[in-house]
Amino acid sequence: MRVEVRLFATLADYVDRARAAEAFEVEIPDGSTVADLIDALGLPPGEIHLTVVDGRPVNDQAARLAAGGRVSLFPPVGGG
Repeated sequence: MRVEVRLFATLADYVDRARAAEAFEVEIPDGSTVADLIDALGLPPGEIHLTVVDGRPVNDQAARLAAGGRVSLFPPVGGG
């Protein structure tokens, strides 16, 4: 199945075809979870602070994804 992914800030640096906040499609097996997607993208799970699936925050990386879903991943916010 295909899902649309957006990686924000430094998370985009981990995926060659990604540009910060720009959508790209990923093909993952049917029944995949958020954790499966993170693994498929080669992202370090500890670097992900917020996950939004189809416009709603998701706290459980075991949440299943649906074909055509939209996933946004955000790192912790820093500044000062």
